[in-house]
Amino acid sequence: ETTLIMKEETVRPSFVFERGDYRTPGSAVTPQVPSGLHAPIEGPPNRLTLARWLVARENPLTARVTVNRWWAELFGRGLVATPEDFGIKGEPPSHQELLDWLAVEFMDHDWSMKHILRTIVLSSVYRQSSHTTSKQLEHDDLNIHLARGPRFRMDAEMLRDNALAISGLLDLRQGGPPIRPPQPEGLWAKIGGVQYDYEVSPPGERHRRSIYVVIKRSAPNPTLNTFDASNRLTCSAKRVRTNTPLQALSLLNDPVFVECAAAMAGRILKERPSVTDQDRVNYAVQLAVGRTPRDSEQKTLLRLLNDQRDSFRTRPDDAAKIAENAAWEDASVAADFAAWVSVCRILLNLHETITKP
Repeated sequence: ETTLIMKEETVRPSFVFERGDYRTPGSAVTPQVPSGLHAPIEGPPNRLTLARWLVARENPLTARVTVNRWWAELFGRGLVATPEDFGIKGEPPSHQELLDWLAVEFMDHDWSMKHILRTIVLSSVYRQSSHTTSKQLEHDDLNIHLARGPRFRMDAEMLRDNALAISGLLDLRQGGPPIRPPQPEGLWAKIGGVQYDYEVSPPGERHRRSIYVVIKRSAPNPTLNTFDASNRLTCSAKRVRTNTPLQALSLLNDPVFVECAAAMAGRILKERPSVTDQDRVNYAVQLAVGRTPRDSEQKTLLRLLNDQRDSFRTRPDDAAKIAENAAWEDASVAADFAAWVSVCRILLNLHETITKP
């Protein structure tokens, strides 16, 4: 059974508009592919023939552009550093033969994204340590020669999803309407025109992946924008990656990350109910960065935990408010819970937590 998507019965005549004015059509033009690339393939001059021409084996561009995008996602920099321009004004490939091989491998395996990504992440170059030395930074600060593994901050959407996953809140349901995570009140307000109310999605919805966050181009999500997410006003082939103090403030105080810290604290106390603080700290660090803490790190976190616990015991109302906002059911240990929330807020803000190693 087939579904009719589009059918071209008659081809509308097209013309070159004189000085761009549609009221003064010039010479007629017909559909054709750029003559500077490989020859056109047989078939009627329609979209299907164009699609087949784009993925033809003779086309040197499509596969190269595609694998270069994936390489840039994994390494932070493409083999061609200008993914928006593969022409003469763009940068030449840093590893021409590698780019060619990946492109051919991509086509030889039925254009399988999974195969290429598996090939790259299992390679020795990707599995290198990201540790670097001052000499390496002096000679190759951008890691063009791939002497070390990639290390860069996660993208905005990945940061939010990572915090939700660490806390145990992430909802992996696919599809459905967009979600509205918390954001400052009045952000969507405007003078004149239709007014749109921003209603925060309920917990069952707002913990879904960031790909479902509602997009309003005139009022983009402030947290995602803080971490260099696109504002969707223009097409962007790659994002600028910055590091600013405002990002640390967002990770500490944004309602999304505060909620994640509270959920992470509850997860630690529930999943490790009868163990020592040291064991809980080890578990918390493992959840955040995937390893056990060093002795110095463990001592620092234990000292922070004990200081916060003592502080909240002298401020029971503050501790009770934190527990109430997080729907923590055991009020008798509100000070302990609030102390763990403070520790988890720090862990979610660690450079190692938000950085792709």
